[in-house]
Amino acid sequence: MKRVLCYGDSNTWGYVPGLGVRHPEDVRWTGVAAKLLGPDYRIIEEGMNGRTTTFDDPYYDFHNGKRGLGYALCAHAPLDLIVVGLGSNDLKFTDAIGSSKGLQELLRLIGHASACYPDPISEIFPNGTKILVVSPIHLHPEVDRQEPEFDFYGKYEQSCLFAKYFQPAAELYHAAFLDAAAYAAASPTDGVHMEPEGHRALGKAIAEKIQEIFS
Repeated sequence: MKRVLCYGDSNTWGYVPGLGVRHPEDVRWTGVAAKLLGPDYRIIEEGMNGRTTTFDDPYYDFHNGKRGLGYALCAHAPLDLIVVGLGSNDLKFTDAIGSSKGLQELLRLIGHASACYPDPISEIFPNGTKILVVSPIHLHPEVDRQEPEFDFYGKYEQSCLFAKYFQPAAELYHAAFLDAAAYAAASPTDGVHMEPEGHRALGKAIAEKIQEIFS
């Protein structure tokens, strides 16, 4: 059985637009992918609302994805693949280029996971490190019409640049790449999160990509 860790933010967690509750397991893209992949794969959810790549949130210090990475890798080892789906929350603190630099730091750590997070009992990637970078969906254009107090105010155009900078970062670290914005979009309800149809499309695309990685 292939063990796949999905390390992401609220769109991995399954945040329902405008409500903050969680989509049911079979609606979330992780659940969709798990059903399509079947019993030969174990999809492990590790999504958290507000998680960044490497950036500190002054109000929630546990949102820094770099700080949480080692815990997640060691807790779920052994792994065959990690799917990294972060970046949207970085726009609260930086631009798309800055987010790509944060992604590169995560990829560096994952690529050297055995040395960075040594475990004498269980190696994190015993069969070799495999990474799938999922570039985030775009924010909805309406976010630019929100009040300045909104976390993503004025960041729509930057969100459209994620794939441009994330794909070269993935290639630099020999990771597979998928642009989530090619399959799903943010709901106009809150401008950030996906409706069920977005989860279905993205889950199908990621399942196909995972099969391709292991083919």
